[in-house]
Amino acid sequence: MNKEVLIICHSIYRGNTRKLASAMARKINCRSVTVEEAISNDLQRYQYIGLGSGIYFTAHHPKIFELLTFLNSEQRVFLFSTHGAPFLGKYHVALKTALENQKISVLGEFSCRGYDCTGPFIIIGGGNKGKPNEFDLRRAERFIGKLLPQYSSAADKTANGEHIKIRFDDCTGCGKCIKICPLNVYKMENQKPFVNCEDDCIHCNLCRDCCPVHAISIQHSWKEAIGIAKRNAKKRSL
Repeated sequence: MNKEVLIICHSIYRGNTRKLASAMARKINCRSVTVEEAISNDLQRYQYIGLGSGIYFTAHHPKIFELLTFLNSEQRVFLFSTHGAPFLGKYHVALKTALENQKISVLGEFSCRGYDCTGPFIIIGGGNKGKPNEFDLRRAERFIGKLLPQYSSAADKTANGEHIKIRFDDCTGCGKCIKICPLNVYKMENQKPFVNCEDDCIHCNLCRDCCPVHAISIQHSWKEAIGIAKRNAKKRSL
């Protein structure tokens, strides 16, 4: 587990921003925590800190600003958010200014649209339906991969299959991936999950998303995705 980076996310509305935080945490193999969990930790020991929330009235949630007193000028910060409006605007300015006043450098920023069912969006049953989607999450992964490439490369080394990768050093053997997999892709050996039949995997990502330590990653190309669809085309039910 990467112990030099911590991603802190305050996602209280639809869980939009939490999806971004989880995607980035998986990419660089670090922890993603809530504001409350972050405060109970010693934030001074992290070299890089990610701060993210939904955008509330053109700025990050006030809870994120409360964290700044726990940071120091030697640390480097990156910002992320989800917003309801169809354009980015200057939603990060307030938080950037507060960080600059503490002489804390901002390495980079990422934001995308998130599902919003407030204000005028109520009339149409919500705006940005399905956002952030898989494309947005991949963009978030690329963002953090380029921002902190030294951790991104290390996160992809441990392979347990051609497309399914398990970092055994991080895996706690909780068995959640085995229980949630609809096609019994995994089996438990010596208190660790192993890929039993990778060809049965439909890349639903349920195992990846439920892993409490982000030890599982699943990757495929467009060509491989078509192969997955062909192999499972005749199945009628899980």
